[in-house]
Amino acid sequence: MATRSVYTNTIAQIAGKVATALISIFLIKILTNYLDVAGYGLYAKIYNYLSIFSVIADLWLYTLSVREMSKNIDNPQKVGQIAGILLTLRTILGIGIIVSSLLLAMLLPGYNTPVALIGVLIAGIFTLFWLLNSAILSVLQAYLKTEFSFVSVTVGKVVNFLAVLAVVWVVLPKPLQGTIGVFETSDVAFLAILGTGLLGNIVMTVLLYGYSRRILPIRFHWDVGYIKKLLWESLPYGLALFFNVLFFKVDVVLLSLLEAPDIADHVVALYSLPMKIIEVGMMFGTVFLNSMLPLFTQSINDHIKLEKLVKKSYGILLFFGGATALFLTLKSEMVLRLIASEKYLVPVGQYSSVDALQIVSFVFFLFFTSSLFNYLLIASGKQGRLLWINGAIALVNIVGNLILIPKYSFIGSAWATVFSQILLIICTAYATRDVIRFDFSPKTTLGIVGVLALSAASLLVANELVVGSGGWVVLLDSLGIQSHVQWLAIAMDLSVSSVAFGVPALLWFWLVQKYISK
Repeated sequence: MATRSVYTNTIAQIAGKVATALISIFLIKILTNYLDVAGYGLYAKIYNYLSIFSVIADLWLYTLSVREMSKNIDNPQKVGQIAGILLTLRTILGIGIIVSSLLLAMLLPGYNTPVALIGVLIAGIFTLFWLLNSAILSVLQAYLKTEFSFVSVTVGKVVNFLAVLAVVWVVLPKPLQGTIGVFETSDVAFLAILGTGLLGNIVMTVLLYGYSRRILPIRFHWDVGYIKKLLWESLPYGLALFFNVLFFKVDVVLLSLLEAPDIADHVVALYSLPMKIIEVGMMFGTVFLNSMLPLFTQSINDHIKLEKLVKKSYGILLFFGGATALFLTLKSEMVLRLIASEKYLVPVGQYSSVDALQIVSFVFFLFFTSSLFNYLLIASGKQGRLLWINGAIALVNIVGNLILIPKYSFIGSAWATVFSQILLIICTAYATRDVIRFDFSPKTTLGIVGVLALSAASLLVANELVVGSGGWVVLLDSLGIQSHVQWLAIAMDLSVSSVAFGVPALLWFWLVQKYISK
């Protein structure tokens, strides 16, 4: 279906994302135990708040720049100019969001405390370096050389991880009591944790810039005419992307404003933890589609080739998205026990993080499928349609949150997110009908549904015969491993469950792709 470079490019990015995901999981485990629930809620709240601003600064310039560079791939000078313009725009926009996010935060309850404002500043600078990082990465993406980003991403995350360990174990170990200057020790620890993320991002950006110079030197460049053209073309989809991210992130902001002040950060934490898991997993679908975008663009006028690319991409995205969603639904409590403290399993009102994860898990395959249609619109130059689609769905999501949060708290937000994703698939599929009339490949869809049903049955059998017997605790006790027995037992439970679910799924998926879906 694709060239060797696409597979290499995708595998390299996935390797980086796997490393990032593994480190992120360990960081979640550390942070949810180090910070209290309200502290983790504030941490999540600040990053969700800044992510909305980062999308405004992004304006979908990354994807459009990759497309423009791909069209001029044989002209290194032109590619360098486009990259330099993107770097300049990202810098200006990044500084702008630091200022604007601080000014707005001063007016919002829960965001206007001294600690929260300093946190917003740190997260704003983090976002600036993220924007610079993606500007550099666009060159590697255009040349399908993102394997170079693997080292920078991994090293940056390792630096972040080691800095967190230094804060948690050496600089400010628990119990966090007393004051440091005018701040409580717990507040200083919270800000130090935010600072470790910024440090890792700076290291990542510097390393990536060094690697990119092997492919093409990138320097700041200013071309008023081209900047106007790029901004004018990116603005519709930039707004569409803003609306798209808005209905993923606005729920946390609304929860923090609509819930009672004494429990708002606690509720945000219980909801943000499952959404963080979803966010980490969603990166893999985006990585795959970013690698496919140049091929979609090059094949947009060859309907036979495009149809083959779309059909294969759909099968891969549906399988991995559906498998992840089903596994998380079946093993939600065990997953949360492994990566977070027991405090997140304790309900606030009627619901806990387990309830939220069982619902939002379905965002995986919904997001993967809708993103396929998004990228087809971008490849065909029809991204302007997404402005109206995402704007309408964001409005539905906001209204849904306003209606559901007062009655159902964060579970209402979870259902609003899932419903928004279903609407997004319907609307984007309809919007691409003049690009490709894709019928969701019934054979492939039914085959993958069958695959997942069989894998779920394998998992349930494994739970009954091996996992559910409680034998892991007995075995670990018999080996003299008394400390952290429960944690190790959960890890072994999930390992066996992953094998019981994943191995049959991959085998049956291969059979479906080879013999059924043609």
